[in-house]
Amino acid sequence: MICVKCGEAMRMTEKDTSSGRDIREYTCPGCGYSDWEDNGAALWKILSDDREEAEAERAARPACDGEDAQAETSAAKNAPGTSMWSRLLARLGR
Repeated sequence: MICVKCGEAMRMTEKDTSSGRDIREYTCPGCGYSDWEDNGAALWKILSDDREEAEAERAARPACDGEDAQAETSAAKNAPGTSMWSRLLARLGR
């Protein structure tokens, strides 16, 4: 950020995301002027909202037959040709 009073580059002195917003405070080393900017939603807030949304969708889905789901899960875990990485990529692809 450039100081509006003297035109020097300002130094970031504080970064606060506790409110769910990415707010950064800057101070000019030349004249001492202080300013702040709001960079939008904080990353932790975006990820938290996404997780809550996914959990709500999961809870809203009708419960599947427990035996089928358990058999499918254990078969995927025990399959010799599937690594943890490929199982993760398969889940992300759904």
